[in-house]
Amino acid sequence: MPLAAALEVPLLAKDTVKESLFDSLGTGDRAWSRRLGAASMEVVFALAAEAPRAVLESFWRRPHALERLRALGRPLVEVHCACPAEVATARYRERVRHPGHGGVGDDEIAGWVSDAGPLALGPVLEVDTTAPVDVDGATRWVRERW
Repeated sequence: MPLAAALEVPLLAKDTVKESLFDSLGTGDRAWSRRLGAASMEVVFALAAEAPRAVLESFWRRPHALERLRALGRPLVEVHCACPAEVATARYRERVRHPGHGGVGDDEIAGWVSDAGPLALGPVLEVDTTAPVDVDGATRWVRERW
């Protein structure tokens, strides 16, 4: 993610962890993918607890994410990547993904769409991802709030 590089901090991304787990433990059905997703988030939260600063990247599932992010016990700054639901759905379907992610149905995607939005645990910068993102501007915004 360009923001982490611009901020010169680690990127802790759920899918990076999850896909490594798929590679080492194997792929399976949708239930297995969900289990590895939950385990991946635990890894991201554990790494975040030890990092002085980092960019955490995921689709955040409420209320668990709210609880775990608050438990980090430090101020949070959120850059929320936003786009219309139909754009997000199309992007998800068009992405070339690790085979372990397979089997996501329309009902699950609809649940994600209904759960989307900023977590608002601190200052929030909402970025419209239907247009080119001003990474330099977002970097300045984050640095000013750190």
